[in-house]
Amino acid sequence: MSGLIAFKRRAEGAKFEGESFMGLDLRSMKAFGSTWTECFFDGCELDLADLRNAKFTNCTFRNCEMRLVNFGASFFEDSKFIGCDMEQASLAGCHLRGVLFNECRMAYGDSLFLDATVRGKVEFVSCNFHGSNLDFREVDPGALAFADCNFWSARVSLGCAFWAGQFDERAIRQFTALLARASGDPRLKEMAGEQYKVVCRAMD
Repeated sequence: MSGLIAFKRRAEGAKFEGESFMGLDLRSMKAFGSTWTECFFDGCELDLADLRNAKFTNCTFRNCEMRLVNFGASFFEDSKFIGCDMEQASLAGCHLRGVLFNECRMAYGDSLFLDATVRGKVEFVSCNFHGSNLDFREVDPGALAFADCNFWSARVSLGCAFWAGQFDERAIRQFTALLARASGDPRLKEMAGEQYKVVCRAMD
């Protein structure tokens, strides 16, 4: 662990395997093109870290501060983010396969998942996407799964990449409520149920 602290400013291309990093200050770490295999980050500060073009395999980030972290064009496989603050993070152009985001704040990310590719199940549970960009480039059919997430003010394309995902009933009713509000169709309003009032309160 101390070794990573010692050269965090020049960790480009570094390789780590089977390491645990607990409560480390890794803010502004320069780790472009680094490789992480079976690594565990717990309670670490990674704000403003440069992890572009990095590769993460079977890694876990738990309760980490990751505001404005740059994961641009990185590769994630069989990895987890649990209880992390990823406000304004960027995973633009990333490749994701078998990744879980659980109770993560992912708000205001202008390039959060811009042009990202999903090649296997990627799950989002109780995540906050307020004001973030969810304009994925390419997604395997049914690979995205969302449950109990906040999509308010999130930006998505009208293509299949996002809308072919799996959504829980609350999210579906919210989307329906937006259509009902725009169209004035009473049938859609009825389908939206209680979420119609929620959406109208937010928009009024």
